[in-house]
Amino acid sequence: MSTPAPRKRSRALGCVQWFVVVLFLLPAALGIPAVIGYNWVDHQLHQPANPGNSKVRFVVPQGATFHEVADTLHRTGLIDSVTVFDLYARYKHLDRNVQAGAYELSRNLNMIQILTALQTAIPDEIFVTIPEGYTIKKTAELLDKGGVIKGSDYTALAVQGKFNYDFLKDLPPGASLEGFLFPDTYLVPRAGTAKDLITLQLDNFKRLWDDTRQGQAAKRQLNPLQVVTIASLIEREARFQEDRPLVASVIYNRLAAGWPLQIDATVLYAKGVWQSTVTTDDRKINSPYNTYLHTGLPPGPIANPGVKAIDAALQPADTGYFFYLSDPQGHNHYAKTNEEFARLLKQYGLQ
Repeated sequence: MSTPAPRKRSRALGCVQWFVVVLFLLPAALGIPAVIGYNWVDHQLHQPANPGNSKVRFVVPQGATFHEVADTLHRTGLIDSVTVFDLYARYKHLDRNVQAGAYELSRNLNMIQILTALQTAIPDEIFVTIPEGYTIKKTAELLDKGGVIKGSDYTALAVQGKFNYDFLKDLPPGASLEGFLFPDTYLVPRAGTAKDLITLQLDNFKRLWDDTRQGQAAKRQLNPLQVVTIASLIEREARFQEDRPLVASVIYNRLAAGWPLQIDATVLYAKGVWQSTVTTDDRKINSPYNTYLHTGLPPGPIANPGVKAIDAALQPADTGYFFYLSDPQGHNHYAKTNEEFARLLKQYGLQ
């Protein structure tokens, strides 16, 4: 009696069996990384990145986006994952912009605690921006609007305060710090004083007044006060960078020729106001700062110049210009002779 041959397994049945296996194993396969991922995210949210008892200072720049804030926290070691921090903040609607300034946070805070703290955190230090060309008076007015430092305190210290810096040694007795209060953006303690800000400004000028610039001044036989005085004239008379070295050349050419500088900005400084035009009567103001009545440099700076104006004072253009005027857009136009200048005045309707 013969044994029947075994039947071949249906190909279709094999495919179904494999499908069933995959159907049951795939969720498990996917579940393992999902669980791992969930645990990782949960760890990121609930565990401090670098636990410790110390505090970490970090700065939120002005105009920073929330993602940039997250990146700053990552770089300071307060969070491990910018992505998790960013996405969780969006999910919880906690991604509003954080107030600019400097903060201190404990290393023992986790992501959720950091996010919560940032919603109500008040920075320990805030930004104070002093524009280029501002005088002590204008800076004081700006500070009064900011409400952190009293303008009157700032003025009193800037006019009468004593500070020990080498670049101030040529100041005459009773002179203010006008010209040396370097314009910039500073982080000032929320409970800061006028002395805090002025010290920051003078320290900044000290860094600027390096060996290179000191050497350039020495070649021109100028002391820091004279350089800053010239720079302050440039700052107030040149709105655009291309004009700064040219205005500087006019100043040096007039000084060398013994001509009065005839700079309107010095008249406005003597008058104590900022206005767009200078009248004939203004130019008769009896003041040592009036460069229509007095030759040479004024007694001191008429503003606090920025680094570009200081560099223009140290490296003026080489020209034969003795005159300039500003058009309605603030661009300067230059002349070598009275005749050329008269044509410019007529061309721009100033005569």
